Amino acid sequence: MANIYKNQMFALANNTANLLYSVPVDTRAIIKTLQAVNIGANVQVTVTANNLTTSYNTAVETILSNTSTNLLKGPLILEEQDYIFAKAAGNNSAHITLSILELNRNDQ
Repeated sequence: MANIYKNQMFALANNTANLLYSVPVDTRAIIKTLQAVNIGANVQVTVTANNLTTSYNTAVETILSNTSTNLLKGPLILEEQDYIFAKAAGNNSAHITLSILELNRNDQ
């Protein structure tokens, strides 16, 4: 089983669901942190996990201007072909850094 550590970074577009990460086939993923930084006026960030049939809000937080927060209060486990989205109530007003551990299951 291969372990792959990744960081992915995004500037969120205005009030649009931005695809942050999609779990590859034969892989599980642990999202360790989802760091959000507000670079403008106060902004609300919503994070949604989607398993292709249902979407679930996993974090909703208002972030004060020029501050940052980890939107996940613990690890988030994603299974094969799950997705995670985020949107901000302001154009390019929030930057996201996602810290991911992928566990490839091809070797099992």
